[in-house]
Amino acid sequence: MNLRSVGQQQDGSVFERRISIQAENQSLTTILDQISWQARVYFSYDASLVEAGKTHTIQVIEKSLYSVLNQLFNPDEFQFTELENQIIITKQEDSGMREITIPDSIPVKYFFLSGKILDRKKEFPISYASVSVFNKPIGTITNTDGEFLLKLHPQYINDTLVISNMGYAQVFLPANQLLDEDLILLDPVSIRIREVKVTATSPEKLLENIRTNLENNYTSFNKIMTGFYRETVKQDGDYINVSEAVIEILKAPYVNTFRNDLVRLLKGRQSPDVQPFKWMNFKLQGGPFTITQLDLVKTMESFIDEAYQHLYEYKINRVVWLNENPVYVLEFKPLPGAEFHGFVGELFVHRETFAIVHACYGFDRNGLKKATPVLVKRTPPGVRARPSFVEYTVNYQRYQGKWQLATAQASIKFKIRSRRDKINSEFHSVSELLVTDIQSTELKRFGRDESFGQRDIFVEMIGSYDPEFWENYNIIKPDEDLRNAVQKLSAEK
Repeated sequence: MNLRSVGQQQDGSVFERRISIQAENQSLTTILDQISWQARVYFSYDASLVEAGKTHTIQVIEKSLYSVLNQLFNPDEFQFTELENQIIITKQEDSGMREITIPDSIPVKYFFLSGKILDRKKEFPISYASVSVFNKPIGTITNTDGEFLLKLHPQYINDTLVISNMGYAQVFLPANQLLDEDLILLDPVSIRIREVKVTATSPEKLLENIRTNLENNYTSFNKIMTGFYRETVKQDGDYINVSEAVIEILKAPYVNTFRNDLVRLLKGRQSPDVQPFKWMNFKLQGGPFTITQLDLVKTMESFIDEAYQHLYEYKINRVVWLNENPVYVLEFKPLPGAEFHGFVGELFVHRETFAIVHACYGFDRNGLKKATPVLVKRTPPGVRARPSFVEYTVNYQRYQGKWQLATAQASIKFKIRSRRDKINSEFHSVSELLVTDIQSTELKRFGRDESFGQRDIFVEMIGSYDPEFWENYNIIKPDEDLRNAVQKLSAEK
């Protein structure tokens, strides 16, 4: 199965190019000539180091250039370097070609690894599965169609990828395997409480353990996170805006500080209106800044805050399997009669470390009514707006012994009505954050003119939509529905 033609940029590494070749007892020179013609590349090498006249037999169908070269040359002995449309073959010990200087102006060509992740038994796509480099803060997630695109620096192409999702066994595979195989199947796993030696615990004790272990589980130092942010808005089922950005998050320590996280835009784009707004404009306030507030451990959301604990009802009802470890599932909801807009949802708590690794929460009907003044900031005269659905999702991943924010999503629907103007419409906004890199930093603040604030309107701060915009930044691949909407717009322009 080849997904490379589905919405993938075409400026990745030449090593990704697929070739088919059948050669029996032919010289290396002849075979390289055939490859050069098919893959539209040229080869350079020192004739004294490469046995160009040695014969080889090779038969491949639709395999990546990278894997074919590794069949012809011992990867422990030779290395390949891409220079525009030229591949330079050298001995490993030459470490970068003594006689060939690569100009600094030639950009490094990243590998664009794409694929689709399915449930092995039922063969349905797995949404929001994690695809990351083992023991490195580099990765992406699948879209709602189960598809992903991971842009990888050449130095990581022989590293191991980890594919994981809640309720499935992890899969480890060499990154270069994705150059030839696009389909990944995950095996569902289930676990029942009686199958796990669970130390008897109460919700109260579990919450206490979460708070007690914050310093062990989460970083006490500033971090710089690179992230991808997407914001989409639909009106009555039609996309009306698609806005995206690469951002940097100055992550304040989780403990012993009251500093907020800061956000700045590196580059952003938005589509022209995919469908024109009907009756009224709809804008989200806060954008990338607001999504970072879904880091409920950093903000100490009410359902884990000891000061609000007495206003919630909690229940541990099951244990599930996550990344080869059992995790507690802690359900929570406001007590009947509570006068604040409390959340309803679930916390997934690592059984060994008591770290929160996943959370899904929102408002029930009563909570939506109480939260309306918080969610709706301003409406035109005579227009009534009320939230009809709110759901937040956040995930954490372990890196260098600490749990780090990995992804966050906010999905909110609003009902908009006006009797005077005969308006009856529903807006649905989805905001997504994907953390693609994490680095230590001594930086304490961004410049005042750089920081994105809570009152800023994201769509007013970014440029136009450009299909080649992202270069080597990792993003969440658009799902088919979103791709079709934007492609239809482009065709009409």
